[in-house]
Amino acid sequence: MALILMMYTFDRIYSTTFKNKNPRNKVHKILQLENKHYDMAFLGSSRTECHVDCELIEEITGKSCINLGMSGASLGDMLILLSLAETNNITFESLAIQIDYNFYNTGLSNTFKANLVPFIQNPIVKKELNKDNDNFYYNNIPFYRYMKYDKIVGFREFFATLFNKKPRSEIKFGFNPKKGQGLAIHGKLPDSFVHTNRELEAIKELAERNETKLHLFTAPYCQNINNRIKLLELKNDIPTILSYVNVFDNKEGYFFDCAHLNHEGAREFTKILIKDISKLSE
Repeated sequence: MALILMMYTFDRIYSTTFKNKNPRNKVHKILQLENKHYDMAFLGSSRTECHVDCELIEEITGKSCINLGMSGASLGDMLILLSLAETNNITFESLAIQIDYNFYNTGLSNTFKANLVPFIQNPIVKKELNKDNDNFYYNNIPFYRYMKYDKIVGFREFFATLFNKKPRSEIKFGFNPKKGQGLAIHGKLPDSFVHTNRELEAIKELAERNETKLHLFTAPYCQNINNRIKLLELKNDIPTILSYVNVFDNKEGYFFDCAHLNHEGAREFTKILIKDISKLSE
């Protein structure tokens, strides 16, 4: 009985802290934010987070901008994040979503799911977590969800949040540039890509419902990545996609590794991307 009471107490303390303290990641930011409008938002994986400089975009266009890219994010993550934004009356004039290697990913990433658990009382969060095999334990054993995701929302993150420790990644604009140069290859692209993605279709429906302009883009890769030609073929399935796969083929100094631009490259890419999006929005 004493153990259950202790776990219940810890559960309440952790949940209250994550809900009320300054957010240290983009999931918590959207869950805490209400009644906010952005002219532009960018979603995707680290290939958005590290590539799109929203502060520079605001300087160029005068429009408000937020980068909601997250390392390892799937299209499923983006769909839920946008659904949470819609519920909290967070609106966007336009959305730009990175579509490349993540086109074949489905479901929620582990990190994204972990960052949802403090907000399990939110109806959208509850619905998603109830799809998990551990949903019985989430709902009936206090503090279980924090123990399961200890590496992400456990003791260290709790105290960092409690004492308002500054996160590694800047939250206001959401841009997290990489420093250095290189063409190292980590992982590989799939041999083939699916032709449709249900989560992307749901994102399109959400954007249409909210009268939000939707733009899809493919971020640059270096020439050494395998099966890069498959990404160029996405144009066949998504004719309107803005493809920048090979835009920096003669600019090796712009890369941090084969899949990520460095700070200089990101700023140049941001200028190209925002110019093209602005033309489409005219």
